[in-house]
Amino acid sequence: MERAATLACGERIEALLGGAGPLAMTGKFPARVHGGDGTFTGTVTVTNTGHRVSGVTSPEADVFVAQAGKVVSTPLPKDLIARQINLGPGDSQVFSARGGIRQCAAGGSGVGEMLPSGRYAVVAVIVITRDDGPAVVATGGPWSLEVT
Repeated sequence: MERAATLACGERIEALLGGAGPLAMTGKFPARVHGGDGTFTGTVTVTNTGHRVSGVTSPEADVFVAQAGKVVSTPLPKDLIARQINLGPGDSQVFSARGGIRQCAAGGSGVGEMLPSGRYAVVAVIVITRDDGPAVVATGGPWSLEVT
């Protein structure tokens, strides 16, 4: 099964994690966040476990927040310019990964109130549009996040 590259609010987070590909992802996110401005920041590292992958990608990962297996917060809006990426076998690239702790609207991607206190799962996505073929999707997680 080919993995999804994005999901809407309320969809099952597992769709992002299915399938296998040439890119592995690890991540570092805070274990706990407070309301504040409604965002949190981490990093993800994408490592090529297959043949060379070249193309363009966003300099920042898309970050989804889920609870009970369903997306409750979708990626924050970005106004970024794509950058070139060229990962040989075994090469890695670090990406910033900013996420939101505001509720999204089911069936849409709007933002609302702060997520209630509780435990959530963070999943990150990087899509590389290759120079010579279909896009490659790297996903990582779920990483635990507590909202207080």
